Amino acid sequence: MIRKGRKQNAGFTLVELMIVVAIIGILAAVAIPAFSRYIKKSRTAEASQTLNKIWTGAVSYYEADHNDATGTILPKQFPTVAASEAAKCCTQAGMKCPANSAVYDTDAGWQAMNFNLAEAHYYRPLYSSAGVSTASNFTAEAEGDLDCDNTLAQFRRIGQINATTGDAYSFNTVLGNEIE
Repeated sequence: MIRKGRKQNAGFTLVELMIVVAIIGILAAVAIPAFSRYIKKSRTAEASQTLNKIWTGAVSYYEADHNDATGTILPKQFPTVAASEAAKCCTQAGMKCPANSAVYDTDAGWQAMNFNLAEAHYYRPLYSSAGVSTASNFTAEAEGDLDCDNTLAQFRRIGQINATTGDAYSFNTVLGNEIE
């Protein structure tokens, strides 16, 4: 006797498909925020590089001898900067500040530190200094608003002079809202 078999359906049921969609949704809900944090965290390397560039330039300036117009050697100090980039980087094209801002080309302090940013950047560098000789100090900062929500990620490095040795030293970089 020949048996007539039921026709086999090759495919997935609606319930199986819905389970797969639910699993994909859960994975996406976990992965997308983690990926966003990863991208923001990777951009923080730029801030550290900027602070290191400022540190190197400021310390080099301090260690060099400088003369006034009459040739008298001036007391050692860190350079002073009159200007910084005005706008937040996130409000500009590509959410980055443009490369080679005119601020760095025209400000004597930035030039004295041989500081310039050759590529578009997420973090705006800031710098201030005070004091002379072993009372000299400076603060270098990099601040950025990576998602333009008015919450700034801030990185700060403070440089000072050891009164005994006359050498420059720095504390660890201070972070605020690192991946805002």
